Amino acid sequence: MEFNYKRNLIKSLLKEINIRFPECTALHVKEIQAFVTNQKSEEESLIIGAPSEIFYPEQADGRFESHCEDQKLQALFEAIKATIQTNKPCS
Repeated sequence: MEFNYKRNLIKSLLKEINIRFPECTALHVKEIQAFVTNQKSEEESLIIGAPSEIFYPEQADGRFESHCEDQKLQALFEAIKATIQTNKPCS
């Protein structure tokens, strides 16, 4: 839908060009064609499909206090803290 909207917008702007800019009278655009493909090139497929070898170690140490009174949120903060401490490499 967005593509069709933009194509129609370009068409209407090109029709207006002769009205707003008389110096462009030689420009007569009657048709606009576009080619759209949803298929990725082979090069793009290789780049996107390649597994990432990048690994970022945990930077947080899990030492923080939660000043939340809501028990559900407090439990979530404690779960986050435990996850951080579990993923922290030994230093």
